[in-house]
Amino acid sequence: MKKNHNYKLVIMYIGKNYHGWQKQPKHRTVQGVLEEKLKVLFKEDIVLIGSGRTDAGVHALGQVANFKTISYRKPEEIYRYLNATLPRDISVKSVEEVPLSFHARFSAKGKTYIYRIYTKPDPFLHGFGWYISKKLDLKGMLEALEIVKKSKDLRSLSKKGEYLREDVEIRELSMTYDGKIIEIQITASHFLRYMVRKIVGHVVQIGLGSLSIQEFENIIEAKDPTKGLFIAPPEGLFLKEVYY
Repeated sequence: MKKNHNYKLVIMYIGKNYHGWQKQPKHRTVQGVLEEKLKVLFKEDIVLIGSGRTDAGVHALGQVANFKTISYRKPEEIYRYLNATLPRDISVKSVEEVPLSFHARFSAKGKTYIYRIYTKPDPFLHGFGWYISKKLDLKGMLEALEIVKKSKDLRSLSKKGEYLREDVEIRELSMTYDGKIIEIQITASHFLRYMVRKIVGHVVQIGLGSLSIQEFENIIEAKDPTKGLFIAPPEGLFLKEVYY
């Protein structure tokens, strides 16, 4: 039977108990858990299309996914059912029926990620940020981010062989520090695999004095993923929003 209903979900989750977003055999994933719940509600196999993958341990404040089905359910019913049955580390922010042409990945116009580093010990931030106890050169970190902002080809800050579109349009890149938490926020047309974590990993090495600005520029100019050696841990990364 033809699937003639298309639903869009906006989802929040804590990533530490999941092997990323994407469904995988023998691993518990966010997509897999959601599909299991939706299969019970709709009494048919459901395939969720995510806006993109998040890796194991990465969190989401606004992941977007859609699925098509032969059955109709009111968005309010889907919303209530999912939030009543999902594990407490996954919740659905909204559900709406959208045109059949909507595709969570291919319809996306951009995304925002944030990365959090905390510089003072706090057990309530454990698992939700990268703790760095050493003093950081914030001015050097800002200078490094300016270099990233001006760069179009960020292959050196990606996973080898994973990129499809090389040129990334970075629309916004900022860093704030409140005396305890450093937050780096980046909005771009799309993201290469590991891109945000590799940006942060290199910027932190500059902040620690282990990498020079010139060395960082050389890494980016190489356009070679094997040159970008530093990657920040996943627990500090949050997918904030997807734009359509």
